[in-house]
Amino acid sequence: MLTDPSLEQLLPKASCAYELAVLVSKRASQLVEGAQPMIPDQADNAVSLACKEILDEKVIGIKGNLPKDSYKVPLTREARLMIEAEKKAKEQKEQFRRDAQAADMIYAEEVQAAAAAAAEAAASSEEAEEATAVVEE
Repeated sequence: MLTDPSLEQLLPKASCAYELAVLVSKRASQLVEGAQPMIPDQADNAVSLACKEILDEKVIGIKGNLPKDSYKVPLTREARLMIEAEKKAKEQKEQFRRDAQAADMIYAEEVQAAAAAAAEAAASSEEAEEATAVVEE
């Protein structure tokens, strides 16, 4: 049972008990998903912390329906670090792909150059054989 803060303290913050329950539920869900607490107070669980935030008027209910992309839930430090690490890993993977592609292009150019040199050497050896054959005759 919720004792700190009491329901009597929280009820004036909403128009009815149902609205208060929805507000507490939504804020507690945000906290569980990684939202930053808006007050420095430590609570036993997300519901208690959400109630304390509502009591301190850090969280208020807004009438009407908002599209999900019109509000932003602040991220925890760990969540921000994880997003940065994922971004860095993605950039490293892309850089590796570009380096591998450049190495493949260099290798293909070297193979083409070697093939051209071999063809040129073969053509010059054929010319040398023909010249030798003409001299022998």
